[in-house]
Amino acid sequence: MAQDYFGFKKPSNKIIVAAIGNIFYTEYYLESATNAYAGRVAMSGTNADDLVVADGATAMPLGFIGFEQSFLGSTSYTANRPATVDTIWTSGAKVPVIMGGGFWIVGAIAIGVKVAKGDLLAPWGGGTLVPVVPLMGGYGVRIPFTKQATEADTGIDLPSGMIVSDVMVKCTTNAGSATIDIGLGDGTESGFDADGFVDGASLATAGWVQHIDGDTTEANNTLGALLVKASVKSADTSAKYFDLKKLHVCDGTCVSISYTTSDHTVAGDMYVICNGLGFYPVAIAEEDITTATSAVTDCMVRSLI
Repeated sequence: MAQDYFGFKKPSNKIIVAAIGNIFYTEYYLESATNAYAGRVAMSGTNADDLVVADGATAMPLGFIGFEQSFLGSTSYTANRPATVDTIWTSGAKVPVIMGGGFWIVGAIAIGVKVAKGDLLAPWGGGTLVPVVPLMGGYGVRIPFTKQATEADTGIDLPSGMIVSDVMVKCTTNAGSATIDIGLGDGTESGFDADGFVDGASLATAGWVQHIDGDTTEANNTLGALLVKASVKSADTSAKYFDLKKLHVCDGTCVSISYTTSDHTVAGDMYVICNGLGFYPVAIAEEDITTATSAVTDCMVRSLI
């Protein structure tokens, strides 16, 4: 059986890379122009025919904001299509939303993550995409870390209303007595907690790092306070403290995912396990993207919605 081969190349001032067949789209009126670039994931706004960019936490995604599908005419709505794919759509414009799968599109990767070809991608703030892995309790957003002896902002902000059930760590470069803290806030956001998710987890061994939960000294447990409902001391002869877990719901104020390592050469990935009303894989990456530290990055992706 013959196989189709797609030699992908980013199009010039277009958003569609390739398609198996016909591309389906529906038009919506743009309620808010904030981050409404072509290629961003979109969701319904206030009314059924309104459109805003998706955030993974508020509502199910509809599809991707299109560009070349819209007629650039002279009527009050279609004339609002931007001149280029790098220009935001105008509020009130009639915007095509591409859906139905079977197409490849230029999507947008959030600041602070890196992507490998084949990664599952889920919606994030501003209609961007983040790489995710199915883990117990939800989808883990993969965020790289390196040595940071003072608190460092990853660049990843939790969308308001996103639910965090856990944060796991996978160490790739270990050091004998190294540790890591993971939390929220950059020291300026109200309610910041530098070790609110992970408190002093060991990076002494490469591989997955398990939380310490059950120690005769309560402070030695490594689950952060934002994920601990209560610490319970056992009544047996071990007299150990065990943490009862809770969910953390982002309040929209303290949003910056940050971390601090000890002064050792270490590296790896943290997986922030999230749940949201629209947080699930909507695309697959078709190229590698190195960690973006200052700007959202274009990425060719295969749509799953």
